[in-house]
Amino acid sequence: MERVILFQNAVETLGYFSKQIAETFIQQGMDVFFVDYDNLNENLRELPGFVKKGTTALLTFNFIGVGGEDIFWKENDTSIWEQYEIPILNILVDHPLYYHTKLKRYGKGMKIFCIDREHVTYLKRFYPDYIVKFLPLGGNVLLEKEKKTSNLMLQDEEHMLPVGERPYDVVFTANYVPMEQIDRPIREADAEYQRFYRDIYQSLMEHPYVPVDVILEEKIRQEVGAVTEEDLSSVMEKMCFLDLCARTSFRDQVIRTLTDADLKVHVFGAGWEHFSCKKPWNLITNGRMISSADCVNVISNAKICLNVMPGFTDGAHDRVFTAMLQKAVSLTDDTHYLREEWKDGEHLIFYSKEQMERLECQVKKLLENPEQMQHIADVAYERASRECTWGERAIQLQMELNS
Repeated sequence: MERVILFQNAVETLGYFSKQIAETFIQQGMDVFFVDYDNLNENLRELPGFVKKGTTALLTFNFIGVGGEDIFWKENDTSIWEQYEIPILNILVDHPLYYHTKLKRYGKGMKIFCIDREHVTYLKRFYPDYIVKFLPLGGNVLLEKEKKTSNLMLQDEEHMLPVGERPYDVVFTANYVPMEQIDRPIREADAEYQRFYRDIYQSLMEHPYVPVDVILEEKIRQEVGAVTEEDLSSVMEKMCFLDLCARTSFRDQVIRTLTDADLKVHVFGAGWEHFSCKKPWNLITNGRMISSADCVNVISNAKICLNVMPGFTDGAHDRVFTAMLQKAVSLTDDTHYLREEWKDGEHLIFYSKEQMERLECQVKKLLENPEQMQHIADVAYERASRECTWGERAIQLQMELNS
């Protein structure tokens, strides 16, 4: 493929991933066209002039642009991408159970990439018509134009502060949504459904390293008996809020464990003014949503970059690799994939959601040993800069486009 279509300004983080991928595509001699969600009508008028049959492909995340938005579909229930006969690469950065309705609509002409190997297994079971592959997320660095025009710290090795001299001990970059906004479907259900939902939620909390779909399936079959694959995947999509509840609870637990231990945690993102803990003075907020580029800058000024996996059991979050690329120590709960690929205490530090009482000691020990932190940061940076950038992922995607 010589030409590729991507999206921006639909979801900021996913648009930033796309821009980093596009930089490498352009360096490799490909032509890139961005469909801008802030300027859709004009972009779609220009699109036919860019598309060349047989040489143009579409790359998206989470079904953006291919998930049923009316502007991309014709009256005969055919998408404009099908009309142009454009092959589609779709990277899912969430569990596929969130996308049952969209997955049922597509089938042929789309290749799906999952960021967790368990997600690949799930898709192959419930949606066998798709070509599905595993592709880990990449870590973020500043775009070339940002390095030249912004006031953010240059993201090359010689300009990075030594870990021990960085102003933030522990950093966490994410928006915060209070549990009462997420668990409303539980509270508003009738008594029988409340019991059912709370039982599932409790199991998710007690078994954080079991994939969410495995627990959901077990509980659904216990409740209703025999169920078809189609009905099972449909019901699980409707229950994805339980996954969000568990993810929020674990994130809350980790942050509270650290702040209760008198460790300063700098959180960057919107909504943290609603977070409650025993010692709120240990939670340092910035009070607004920040861009992905700002997150890169924040992490480059952190000693430790905290990650709480959003339900992944056999993959990784981009925060892990972004931390490595900014020479911060990545502190994360583990997954099967990370355990296989990265060495605890050498490339990163693992904590366990099942042994949260150890987390305080792990962080304090790190902060007391700047030489150890620097060693971990250096070793991780050396490998991540070769293997875990979005540029490297772009090369892998380019191979898929040409296969």
